[in-house]
Amino acid sequence: MTWGQLLSVWVNCTGWSRNKIHLHILLLLVCCSVIFNLTLRLSGWVLLDLLGLLVGLTVPVNIYFAAVLGSRRPQIRKFIEEHWADFNP
Repeated sequence: MTWGQLLSVWVNCTGWSRNKIHLHILLLLVCCSVIFNLTLRLSGWVLLDLLGLLVGLTVPVNIYFAAVLGSRRPQIRKFIEEHWADFNP
């Protein structure tokens, strides 16, 4: 899913404004940054730094989208079926 497709699903299936969505994106980036920077400060090992980067980039985002969009799966499916031309490559 491209960024534009994700944003259209996010706006239409949550009823949030783009400003609120951008605030949520900013908060997700802050969480990712905090995890990665804590890992950098706590260790000097490159492999642990890479593990912190991997965890920081995947865990907060997956938890967030599961919490926000998880209960809206039927609504998302209906939206994608109605706008299939936008999602079909």
